Amino acid sequence: MDKTTQILDPNINLHVSFAQGHIPELLRKLENFVGIPLSLRSNSGEVVCKTDYFFGPCSIIRGTEIGRQNCRKTYQNIEQKLFNRKSPYVNICYAGFLIFAVPLEFRGEMIGTLFGAQILPQKFSSNVEITSFFENLIGMVRIKDRDSFCKSFLQVKSLEPDFQRINFLQFLTKIGENFVEMAFSDKTWPIFYRAIKDDIKPFGLII
Repeated sequence: MDKTTQILDPNINLHVSFAQGHIPELLRKLENFVGIPLSLRSNSGEVVCKTDYFFGPCSIIRGTEIGRQNCRKTYQNIEQKLFNRKSPYVNICYAGFLIFAVPLEFRGEMIGTLFGAQILPQKFSSNVEITSFFENLIGMVRIKDRDSFCKSFLQVKSLEPDFQRINFLQFLTKIGENFVEMAFSDKTWPIFYRAIKDDIKPFGLII
């Protein structure tokens, strides 16, 4: 049975594991390439493939019980919305970060979700602007060391409306389609890159 037949097999198990083959490696390469945290989840909401992206403010926020609970609820709500609408969209989490969410589908069935997270909705030029924007969050999760919190934003990207956000959402959608294909076949990084290289070009400002 060739790979095309495998993809079209009507008896294929739709509960696909993305934590296999080249997918984890590719996810890490893509995250380093675009400088934006990416994660991949199964249709049950379980994180089956993620990179170590909690290097910035999310690591501090999620280090608190309130922050961790609110973050979990945020992703549960996003996944439920994706399941209902089955189309990519951009959400702002309770903390104030953008979350780009893409449903992964195979033959009309949602089998997973791809997220781009910890993205700022605007650029900040000073610690004063950061603390002002996140003042409510700082109080909610009881962040005491504001200087460390502000320093954690050094590697965090921002995407502004509308061009950057629309193009990044389209980019993630293309990535998601490739991951679905990879779940049923084998694709190396060079082949994967050739499939997406034209979609990467608009991201000169964020890579």
